[in-house]
Amino acid sequence: MGTGGHACDDAWRSHARRRGQSGPDQAGESGFGLVEVLLSLTVLLTVLVASAYLVDNIMQQAATNRAKVAATELAETWLEKMSSASLPTLQADIARDVLLTPTPVTVGGIPFSVWSHLEWADTGTSPSLCTSGNPPQVIRATMTVKWPIGQQLGETSIINPPYGAVVPGDGFLSVQIQGASAPLPPADTANLVNVAVNVTPQGGSATTYNPDQYGCVYLEEPLGTYSVSLASPAGGPTFIDWQEQLTPSQPSVSVVTAGLPAFVPAFHFDEAGTINFGPAGGTPIATGMPISISNGGNLQPSGTKVVVAAGSGTTSAQLFPYTSAYSVWYGDCTTVAGTTKEEPSSPATVTMTARGTQNVAITGLYTLSLSVSRSGGAFSAPPTATATVNDSAAPGDGCPASEPPYGLFAFAGSGSTYTDQTAVLAQNYTVKVTDPTNSSVTSVTMQVAANGVTYNGTTYPYGTPVPVTVS
Repeated sequence: MGTGGHACDDAWRSHARRRGQSGPDQAGESGFGLVEVLLSLTVLLTVLVASAYLVDNIMQQAATNRAKVAATELAETWLEKMSSASLPTLQADIARDVLLTPTPVTVGGIPFSVWSHLEWADTGTSPSLCTSGNPPQVIRATMTVKWPIGQQLGETSIINPPYGAVVPGDGFLSVQIQGASAPLPPADTANLVNVAVNVTPQGGSATTYNPDQYGCVYLEEPLGTYSVSLASPAGGPTFIDWQEQLTPSQPSVSVVTAGLPAFVPAFHFDEAGTINFGPAGGTPIATGMPISISNGGNLQPSGTKVVVAAGSGTTSAQLFPYTSAYSVWYGDCTTVAGTTKEEPSSPATVTMTARGTQNVAITGLYTLSLSVSRSGGAFSAPPTATATVNDSAAPGDGCPASEPPYGLFAFAGSGSTYTDQTAVLAQNYTVKVTDPTNSSVTSVTMQVAANGVTYNGTTYPYGTPVPVTVS
């Protein structure tokens, strides 16, 4: 009995030891399994996310490809329709962007719009009749299909119309647009083809056309006299011509020879760049300061152009993107005998690019400092002052006969004495100081030159206040 009891106790202790020894190992194995599970879940999630992205990308590509196939079929369908259209129908749409589907065509739940652009063309190697000079032989038809999110696709074909229907005795009008890299057209053909080319017969109303990707508008027109003008595409970007005009024009073009083209002088018209102006120094400039530019001998007739008129608060301008650099300076005097009076010897320079933005720090100004004292006691508020150019030689010296006054910078001080500092041009000025206490105006003359400011026979170095007394 006792022996049996001991045996049971030994068996129980042996089992307990085995359980006790295996307990930590089993716990360790359970912990390692949890880490494995977490790692497996992480890997699985990574694979699932990547797979979902891949599937989504494949589905999007498939949808895009289906849309492109539908757009191609629509373009080809309309090209077939155009190829069988009558010549009068085709002529009515020459050099125009025409919406063929006022109500969008829905394919696979996607609304498509179809636009046509027809151009007279040649069967030779030159893609543009404006440059080949040949009479037209065929019509180049481009169908552009557009659908949401800015997608579009174009198809081009050649139409050989029945030329027996061409109006006898008509001539042709050729309009060529050249860009900054003339004789090449503007580089941005996507916006070039939306430029408005307005053709107006003498005594008639204007018709708007659009150039092709080569910058050409080639029209069949009755004999007569026409004017042609250009404008930027509706909705932008802004185009500008080489003389800094936004809507350049050729006022009188005659179509005089039946069956042959009349060539309008080429327009230099490209997307404008923007220039922001600022002074080179720390002294604030007088308000209403004019700004001028030059670009070699490109600007006609004087070689310079005023891009900010005197009195304007504008601090930027849009310019033609010449490949050569602009010279920029404060002032509005044009060139006389090869010399620009207000242009410094080393003006600021800047190169423009189509649709680019440039900042320029303009040099050539001098500091006019005033110390205004009131003999009758303290000012009720700070005085104000203006400076008007007093140029007795104008306009013979290339400067305007008159222009609005410049505003001098706000005065600081207290009591009966206030001072200010303003950057101005080297000119003779009539300075008018207004006393807000009694609204009196005191006028004095000063000369701002390279050696300082001269007033009442005394020359004051730049930065030294010129004393002016008001009563």
